[in-house]
Amino acid sequence: MRTTLAALFVATGLAGGSASAATVDYTGPQNDVAVSDVLNGGWSIIYQGLMSDDDVPIADLFAGAGDKLMLATRRVGSTTFDLLATIGSNIFIPLQTAPNTSVVANGAGWYKNGRSMGFAGETDTINQSSADINGQSERDRLSWHTNVGGDRNDAASFLSGGWRSGDNTDLNSSDEWERLVLTANVTPVPVPGALPLLLGGLGGLVALRRRKKAA
Repeated sequence: MRTTLAALFVATGLAGGSASAATVDYTGPQNDVAVSDVLNGGWSIIYQGLMSDDDVPIADLFAGAGDKLMLATRRVGSTTFDLLATIGSNIFIPLQTAPNTSVVANGAGWYKNGRSMGFAGETDTINQSSADINGQSERDRLSWHTNVGGDRNDAASFLSGGWRSGDNTDLNSSDEWERLVLTANVTPVPVPGALPLLLGGLGGLVALRRRKKAA
């Protein structure tokens, strides 16, 4: 029997990874996705609030973010996300777009400024007045109001009412809809100090094979 280093990682239970490593990812906006599929796919909720919530610090949305972020919406108590899309944290957290301009990443057009934040289809145009009001019959658009306390073209400081989830609009004051930010890791996280132990274990297995052959 051949014993490889990869097999030894698995056998010892020290394989690199994290409990929040994503096993399920999504390209482009997705509708009607089971919440259980997302959570069982390695995603964890780091922010959850009503669409009517106001003055939420933007920094609070991304506290504890891993490699990837997911923005999602659903009706309160629903077991299905109405709409979601994912993007790299290193892209979205520092993102600052000009009004009515989006940046394509992972199959969606993303935007974030002092007017609103969210996504649309990869080839869609947006109209931030101040949330995206284009394509109100389309289900692939998510738009949450933001607030900068000054010039709306500046970077967003606070999350304000959430205006839309797809073709569900005018949700700024709604207590029946909620918005969520989830995160996941996509890069294996090595276990500190594990490699010498694993190499030692591999050496022991090799020595055992040699003794068996000699016998």
